Parts: sequence; structure tokens; C-alpha cells
Amino acid sequence: MKRISMIAVAIATLSVTLAASVRAEQKIAEGAGLIRVVGEGQVLRSPDLAVLRLTVLRQAAEASEAVATSTEATRNLIASLVSSGIARDDMQSADFQISPRFDFTAKPDGTPPSSAITGYDARNTLMVRIRKVSEVGNVLDVALKSGVNEGGSVEFMVDDVAGAVDEARKIAVTAAGKSARSVAQASGLRLGPIIAIEDQPAATVFPYASTEARLRSASTNGGVPIVSGMNVITTRVAVSYLVAR
Repeated sequence: MKRISMIAVAIATLSVTLAASVRAEQKIAEGAGLIRVVGEGQVLRSPDLAVLRLTVLRQAAEASEAVATSTEATRNLIASLVSSGIARDDMQSADFQISPRFDFTAKPDGTPPSSAITGYDARNTLMVRIRKVSEVGNVLDVALKSGVNEGGSVEFMVDDVAGAVDEARKIAVTAAGKSARSVAQASGLRLGPIIAIEDQPAATVFPYASTEARLRSASTNGGVPIVSGMNVITTRVAVSYLVAR
């Protein structure tokens, strides 16, 4: 029964959309015109989530030895992060690699370097989510003291990015209306109703460093200095209006 009612709602919505389209075409046929404008909306959000990628690299003559030392160091890293307040659910293995090392040093007699394997590298990369960005610097300190010796990238994110996109979209629709009224007025036309709204390609999220953010470190008690800045969320909508003289 519920499925039948959902189908009925879908059919009703489609009928309304088709009817609106038909009315718009009739208006255009009667001499009305069409204005299509694109509005952009932006909102700034302070990041409330940070994602670190931390890599433990260990080297040894044999692959098994390199993996064993890398595994032990990674376990120590995880234990240290848990002790510092990071939940296990906020840690995830992101990459694991074993690769041979070669000696490419030129020979004194001028012969080409040997292609023989001289050892192995074992890398174990951990992705760590930090839900209090002010702790990023301190977590990096803990990681470095616990054996991390490669990587360390930091990405600041907005957890509720969908909510920020919705707000930016409202601003974009308002901006589109302002542009449409300006275009209609400049053209001597009378702005009519909206007949179509199209969401432009997916919203973008970029870091934005304000003056205040550049001067404020996310770490306040001696950790690695990290500046979280702000993220700017941008979205665009294309809006079509009927116009008439």
C-alpha cells in the first residue's frame, strides 16, 4: 500500500512538473522570453575534523625483518594514540607496502651500478581522524615520538558539510534572483516566475586562511605548530525565469 502511495506521489509530482513546463512553453509561444542566470553561494566554516596520514617506515636486509619491525612500531604508534585519547574507531589502515632497495651508486671503474637488491623497505600508513582540531599538533608530537618517520599530511574538514552546502545553496538562489532582476531591468523587461532551477556540478570545499587564522596556531601547548584556518564551501545554481515586455 505504501509503495502504491509513493508511486502516486511520484506521478503527481511528474504531472505538476510537466504542467509547469507546458505553461512555460505556452508563455514563450505567446511572446514571453527567458532569462537564465547562475548564482553562486559561499559560506565559511571552521574545520571541526582533521585527518592525518602517518607512515611508519622500517628498513632491513630481509623483507620479513622489515615487516616485523614496521609491524612492531605501528602497534606502538596505535597504543600511544589510544593513550592520548584517539578512539580506535577513528584509526584506519590506509596503505601497506613492501619494496626492494637497490644500490645505484656508480662503480669506481665506471661500470654501471649493480641491480642487485640491497634491502627492503616496509611502510605501514595509518589514517587518523581527530575530532578536536586544537589537538592536531599534540597528536603529531605523539606520532613522531612513537616511530612515525614518513608522511604526516593533514587535511582539515567540516564534518557537517551537507548542512554548509544547503546554506550556500540558499545564498546562491538569492544571488541568482538579484542577477535576474538586474538583467531584466537593464533590458527593459518584466521578470516573471521561476520555471527551472538546476544545481550546478558538486559543491567545492577549499581551505581559506583568514588573517586571524594565520596568526592562530591550532596547538596551544608546545606541539607541532598547526594552523587550521577556515574552509570555504561554494555551490552554484542555474535559475531560469520567464520575462515579458
